[in-house]
Amino acid sequence: MNNQIKDFQTDVLIIGGGATGHVAAWEIAKTGRSVVMLKTGAGASPGISGFNVPCAQAEDSVEKYIEDTKASGRGQGGEELTKTLCNGAKKLPEYLEALGFVFDRNPDGTLFARKSLGSSYARVVGHGNSSGSMVLNLLNERLGKCENFSVFSSARALRLISDGKKVGGAFVYDEEKKTFFTVHARAVLLCSGGFAGIFPFTSNSKDISGDGIAMALLAGCGLIDMEFVQFEPSSAVWPPEIRGKGVITTLFYEGAVMKNALGERFMFNYDPKGECVNKDLLSHAIEKEILAGRGTEHRGVWFDASGVDEKRLHDAYEPFVRRYASVGIDFTKEPVELANAAHTTIGGVEIDASCRSALEGLYVAGEAAGHIHGSNRIGGSAGSETLVFGQIAAASILEDFDSLKAAKIHFAPTFGTEKAELSRLSEIKEESKQLIGECAGVFRDGKSLDKGSKRLAQLCEELSKMGADADDETYCRLLRTQNDVITAMALFAAAASRCDSCGSHQRTDYQDAPKKSYHTLVTLDNNTITTKIINN
Repeated sequence: MNNQIKDFQTDVLIIGGGATGHVAAWEIAKTGRSVVMLKTGAGASPGISGFNVPCAQAEDSVEKYIEDTKASGRGQGGEELTKTLCNGAKKLPEYLEALGFVFDRNPDGTLFARKSLGSSYARVVGHGNSSGSMVLNLLNERLGKCENFSVFSSARALRLISDGKKVGGAFVYDEEKKTFFTVHARAVLLCSGGFAGIFPFTSNSKDISGDGIAMALLAGCGLIDMEFVQFEPSSAVWPPEIRGKGVITTLFYEGAVMKNALGERFMFNYDPKGECVNKDLLSHAIEKEILAGRGTEHRGVWFDASGVDEKRLHDAYEPFVRRYASVGIDFTKEPVELANAAHTTIGGVEIDASCRSALEGLYVAGEAAGHIHGSNRIGGSAGSETLVFGQIAAASILEDFDSLKAAKIHFAPTFGTEKAELSRLSEIKEESKQLIGECAGVFRDGKSLDKGSKRLAQLCEELSKMGADADDETYCRLLRTQNDVITAMALFAAAASRCDSCGSHQRTDYQDAPKKSYHTLVTLDNNTITTKIINN
């Protein structure tokens, strides 16, 4: 590894280039503080089709949004965090329009809203199906005019610079220049997204992995409710060119249906609401159909949108029509094969409602944070979360800034004594993915989780011995592989500790729902992952 590591200084370091990071960057940069953003992509943000806002319909309210969020999450969410999300979401139209965002509106001028799975009212508002992209474009335009804002567009943070009590920056790899550097800052915002990218079948883009979660755990943060992973029940399994790409589930309210390989519309066998149920219930039913031998050729089910008016499909859902047309399928007339893909990780770093973590100087927001939605997330709330908590994180950083110590924390990378072979790193990464898919998918059991945990621990031990004479690119691959395995170990530990079935976490050996709300907290003590139960 190159010993000549460049060092950069800034007031605030933002790790993540999605909507959360951009909102926070703008709110901080416009005050004059210097901001550095690290990103290798925009994460899941370009896929945000809209935002839950509890004021699109006169009958709706913040209180009803809170009720829906609690019900969807089976009462497992953090009370204060849930209220913060729902109250903040009501203010989003005013905030976005001030940025120049253009909402779709009804003929009478009111916000046009779509209903999403888990919501009692239509409250998903936005601009077509490109709301996330519009937000990013508007914020990038503003940030581009700020001389105190800098962005490293091919930079991936791999370790937080921490002394166990305070975080003062990050150790970073530049994927374009293939070299490491460090960034020191008085405040660090971790908004690197979730960890669904560590699963073998995921709706997430390739730039999403376990880096953010592992970095926080290694620095000294606790991880809360890591067992709650929401599977997207409408992700393409065929053709290969679009594998993992999702179809928006608001189409179920327009007339789209699910059918098994026998051509049966099966959802009414599971719930009287048919397809219009929470995503966790939909994913469970799909998996049961597949396990019962009623799945399609590519281990999925059929999604049939032919019941939706063709003009409506072209007017409101054209991106999906075009996507399938590009692979020779007429989405308006032909059913498509979909299945469950790891989509949203609801657990994450433990924070309070101000986005403060347990470590001084470290703030966490967006999907990297946990404890907001409970055991399942309402469709449309992910978009709201990015904007609400991006603003809150920025406000907390600015409030704390003058009191944050500017002392520089020493950082030195660590190396094992054995050589890191790229081929072996690839093998470990692939084995880790397969273990996650087999042991921590839609359905889990204690025996599989225990077996998987032991094997992951062996892989982690093997990785800890590597690093001797590694060049920068190989060392980056080593750290990234370590991060994915460590995050998987935290997921398995939490899932093994929750001996019940709740929302997106389903144990075949413990099928009863929890008798009361509680949380799992994963920490790292003396290099050993431990889990404890926290009762509400």
